[in-house]
Amino acid sequence: MIPRMALPVFRRGLALLLLTPWLGCVPSTQSARPVSASTKRSATNAAARKLPAPTPTPAPPEGTRKPVPSAADLKRDMVSAHNQARARASRPTPKPALPELVWSDEAARKAEAYAKECRFEHNPDRGAFGENLAAATPDTWTTAQVVKSWADESADYDPARGTCASGKMCGHYTQVVWRTTKAVGCATRLCTKNSPFGSNVGTWQLWVCNYAPPGNWVGQKPY
Repeated sequence: MIPRMALPVFRRGLALLLLTPWLGCVPSTQSARPVSASTKRSATNAAARKLPAPTPTPAPPEGTRKPVPSAADLKRDMVSAHNQARARASRPTPKPALPELVWSDEAARKAEAYAKECRFEHNPDRGAFGENLAAATPDTWTTAQVVKSWADESADYDPARGTCASGKMCGHYTQVVWRTTKAVGCATRLCTKNSPFGSNVGTWQLWVCNYAPPGNWVGQKPY
């Protein structure tokens, strides 16, 4: 079972990312296998960690809460944010430029089905998809900010070695900019169970993005 980390509750927004083992975190004997949270031989199986996130914002006044985005808005904003992150990749600058991602209805259906379970742990039955997860208290992040939180991990990626800096996470970033990934499909949901922030936070928002083909192959760099 993948552990979850309960965080103290504050009045300001809380956010989490879920990191899968990747690249140098998995023995080289698995180099022909995609990294997944269900890789039992990994000594660093997936765990929720507190995001060194942007400064959180105060909760909005009652009656002004932003609704969960519609499917159409989520699709537009997820594709746009991912492609902005890919266009800005610079450590090193990819040559040729990374191709833009398109939306995958199949990946989105898989993400939506899993998001309904409101579990902040990787989907062991996601099949041939890569996966990024994020969780936050309501109104903490927009769709674009979720992707930015993944892309900001580039600061902790060592392009020369193809690994994360010691004690840091960067696997969300490398999946976002993985050259051979062509499509993304995502879902988001307000949840009222299984809160990764502890029992005092009853409502939280989950984002699930699936990628095809998956990235984060052991022993390979993203581009």
